[in-house]
Amino acid sequence: MKRFFILTLLVMTAFAAENETKSEEVKTPPAEIKLKQENSPAKSEAAKSAPKIDKALEELGVKIKDLKTFTADFTQLDIDPLFMDESTHKGKLSFLRAVMEGKTNCFLRFDYTEPEKSVTILTPLGILIYTDDMTEPQISPARDGNSADIIFSTFVSPAALKRHYEVLPGKSQKAYSFKLVPKSPFAKSFFTEAEVDFSEKTGLPERLRQIKINGQDITINFTNAELNAQLPVDNFDAASLKKKP
Repeated sequence: MKRFFILTLLVMTAFAAENETKSEEVKTPPAEIKLKQENSPAKSEAAKSAPKIDKALEELGVKIKDLKTFTADFTQLDIDPLFMDESTHKGKLSFLRAVMEGKTNCFLRFDYTEPEKSVTILTPLGILIYTDDMTEPQISPARDGNSADIIFSTFVSPAALKRHYEVLPGKSQKAYSFKLVPKSPFAKSFFTEAEVDFSEKTGLPERLRQIKINGQDITINFTNAELNAQLPVDNFDAASLKKKP
């Protein structure tokens, strides 16, 4: 179902094996060499913008260094050009950053309310999905140690985005707008590029957009953000999903 594409910007690269098969080395055809040469000005432009991007990511990190919880309403727009289909989903996001047994852990919960009810929870250990027609939540465990870092870097450490993506200036006129190009070949198999706009006030995401390889366009907008409200830890485990959402 389309609502399960939530956070595919982060989830699809995190909760799957990232086994990369190295292809045999081949000689670069002359046509490709010419193309690379033609693209060199774009690379130079990216190099020029790098210091500005690094500074912006550092500023965002300072804004959220004391972040413990974050809640917001969200609207998700899915556009599928292949099937000429467009759908809108709404709900509430809850984010928790807590120290447990001396280690900082992060959790995300998406409670979908329209057009159908469902819950998606992201944890360092995996992803939980629950819908009205389930008696137990569907659990997909994380496969590698980078999962949590990939998922939560947007919320707790914007600078960490550079570990997983090539970060370029975004199209938006906002001060903190970035284009993300995945570095991992595995990630590239799911989406070609993404955009993220951060709030100048809170330092948290206001808009996430992903363009998939099949042309599917997924945009999530966050509104009515509230920081550091009290959130029960129990809301982010599988037991909380056994009751109907």
